[in-house]
Amino acid sequence: MLDVLIIYDTNTGNTEKAAQEILGGVKESGASVEMKKVDDTTVEDLKAARGIILGSPNIYGNYSGKMRDLVNSKLVQAKPSDKVGAAFGTYKWNDDNLKNLQNDLRWKGVRIVSEGVNVHRHSNGDVVKKLRELGRKVGEEAKKAR
Repeated sequence: MLDVLIIYDTNTGNTEKAAQEILGGVKESGASVEMKKVDDTTVEDLKAARGIILGSPNIYGNYSGKMRDLVNSKLVQAKPSDKVGAAFGTYKWNDDNLKNLQNDLRWKGVRIVSEGVNVHRHSNGDVVKKLRELGRKVGEEAKKAR
């Protein structure tokens, strides 16, 4: 069974870059990890992971439609009540996407174990540290569930 699955959607590549930093943090924790685009993620992928980290760009004040479809369909089918997780987002003007994504994960039963990170397109190096820490925390919690 996989410890952590990072799932992201991206328009300009910024969310993918953030996901790669989180991937590095999960690896630092010693947890097994995979990273997938939202379009490539199956219900079986979600079922096989102890921890999930979802990331999306801000689209008109919310997270992407593709990620909403995953959360409201595939994640529900995967019965996530035994999973730990976190969320991250990227934005240019409005950063409500992260709050909405985290709330929906909680509502679906995922135990949020790390404060989410929202990355502005002009963020500095402190954000990289926060992304890596998010990955480490989720990785550590997922390993406890082995």
